[in-house]
Amino acid sequence: MSQTQDRAPIQTWVAVPGLTVVSDPTSPVAEAYRTLRSSIKFADVKPPVHSIAIADSGTGGQHAAVAANLAAALALGGDTVALVDAVLRRPELHQYLGLPNETGLSEWLARGDVGQPLPLVDTQVSGLRFLPAGHAPSETVGISPVDLLGGDACAALLTGLRDEVSYVVVDTSPLPEYGDALALAPRVDAVILLVRSGHTKRAEAQRAKEALDRVGARVLGAVLTDTGRGIFR
Repeated sequence: MSQTQDRAPIQTWVAVPGLTVVSDPTSPVAEAYRTLRSSIKFADVKPPVHSIAIADSGTGGQHAAVAANLAAALALGGDTVALVDAVLRRPELHQYLGLPNETGLSEWLARGDVGQPLPLVDTQVSGLRFLPAGHAPSETVGISPVDLLGGDACAALLTGLRDEVSYVVVDTSPLPEYGDALALAPRVDAVILLVRSGHTKRAEAQRAKEALDRVGARVLGAVLTDTGRGIFR
């Protein structure tokens, strides 16, 4: 994928079972996430990256694991982090953290009151707080996840979180199946595009990249997931 001068190429290889940075911190997989952490923290781009969306290029299904492990790796490195589950249709992040998904982003956005408290919860990792997806309103009542994520309330939420913590990591629904990631991508500092080894075709990844470019997202680079062999092999 081509890079402009304000984009730093991130090309990291990771496998994705579980919250590996916590359960197996000396493993090659955990080291891969720490490498990804360093690539983001020290990326030579302006403005610097403090909010990141994880965008899956369609055939991955690894976005939740990458978002959870990246957020945990940042927190374990001493940063304060907010992990946001913006996969409103089929949320998974709470499972990686061992937390319930009773109320969260969906309910907060649907109320339309940016002054209301955020339903952030603490996690097992010091410095890492989590905003669950909650339960998305049915599209049959006229509210779609894309409308919620593309609204002014979501923009205000992300801006507010970015001011409160060192990093915001946002998990998004896969492209091109849903447009949710495209609604969120311009509202964060950068996007990391996931490509699944042995599954994602080059043309699919390129289409996802082009779609992100069209909405003005800054694609920081790509992460190759599900190598089955750990890191850099």
